[in-house]
Amino acid sequence: MSRDTKSIGVAFRDQFLENAELLNCTLTTPTIAGATLTTTTLTSPTINGVVGGTTTSQTFTGLTATTATATNLVVGTGGTVAIDNAAVAATGNDTTQTATVTKAAGTITTGALTTAANATTAVVLTLTGVAAGDIIHATPAGGTNTVAVYVQSAIATTNTITVTLRNGINATTALNGTVAFHYTWIK
Repeated sequence: MSRDTKSIGVAFRDQFLENAELLNCTLTTPTIAGATLTTTTLTSPTINGVVGGTTTSQTFTGLTATTATATNLVVGTGGTVAIDNAAVAATGNDTTQTATVTKAAGTITTGALTTAANATTAVVLTLTGVAAGDIIHATPAGGTNTVAVYVQSAIATTNTITVTLRNGINATTALNGTVAFHYTWIK
């Protein structure tokens, strides 16, 4: 390569280097200042140690977000949690009420109950994906009934949640209306 070769785009003239030749030149860290990137195709990008292709696992050490959403669950700003839920009406009699639900949480309202004092009504919810050992949380939520009633148990089995309501507070009065309760299913 002679000094007249301009392949690297450098023009340099110095009286002491008049007869010198550039033998090896390695450009290791190019810097672009005040320019606009016009080609948007990266042929071998390296991002966090992953070269090209698809990233299947990355660790984020400083992630800041206002909300994170997953199927049936939203974690919002300040740590609030919202579970996708729905209100569903159950049907049946004083012994057994049934409903089909599709959400991990919800409010169930029974049909009008006349369950005797100290007796129970089973509310059987069909929910695909539930398995024995899953956690079910159920709490009273109102209804038109004016007699005290409580959730005796909430049991998960294959694709079924059975919530047992007990009229056991008043030993002489039967239930006299609908009973509502909230449920939450945790896998």
